[in-house]
Amino acid sequence: MKKLRLKALVVDDEKADRDLLCYLLKSNSGIGEIHEAGNVEDALFKFIDISPDIVFLDIVMPGKSGLDFIELIKKRNLATNIIIVSAYKDSAIEAIRSQVYDFILKPINEKDLSSLIEKYRVHKNMNINEKLDKVLNNIDNGLKLKISSKNSHILIDPNDILYCAAEGSYTDIHLTNGSIELANTYLAKVEKMLEDFRFFRIGRSTLINLDKLWKVNRNDNSCVLSALEKNVKLRGSAKQIKLLCEMNLK
Repeated sequence: MKKLRLKALVVDDEKADRDLLCYLLKSNSGIGEIHEAGNVEDALFKFIDISPDIVFLDIVMPGKSGLDFIELIKKRNLATNIIIVSAYKDSAIEAIRSQVYDFILKPINEKDLSSLIEKYRVHKNMNINEKLDKVLNNIDNGLKLKISSKNSHILIDPNDILYCAAEGSYTDIHLTNGSIELANTYLAKVEKMLEDFRFFRIGRSTLINLDKLWKVNRNDNSCVLSALEKNVKLRGSAKQIKLLCEMNLK
């Protein structure tokens, strides 16, 4: 019996991400044709033209987002299997709200991708509970934040962040291994991205990872963070250090 091969459409504004996913798909025997689009408008035209069996869709894109694409597909009553591919945990929640029940986290794990393709190839009529279980299984501790640097994007595990320091309109992200990544955005925006994790502002220009906190000293308004190879002492404002001392940290 001839093995069913799916026709795929990859939608992502980042060419490097598209290239990587297309490379992985080409090596998968369950995938036949592969098409790609860098924005929602192009994706819609290609969708209508080729009628893909499966769409790998990024959510965060300039102009119209991946969610806009989903709404356009719904309005036209065009049936397909959509898999949201994103570095953001919240995209999985949006997947559920948009009745798209599959989600895969960047950076893509080839084994997870193969399992997902095989599921659609063999079990196209999977019930909704199974699909929801798949989403929940993919929302795990493997979350990485997509940070824009000067000329590219980097993926960072929040657990690897020791502290973040404002540098004008940029932010230095200090990692536990001693390296520093420069984010092309304000500290306030980085803080917003990390709001679901245990981070705290000890001053206007410094955001610390509470899981790395070792000691707080109100005499000089400082705290000490424990890194892999050394401890780091940082100073904050009297008000914020006082709040830090009063917090019930576990």
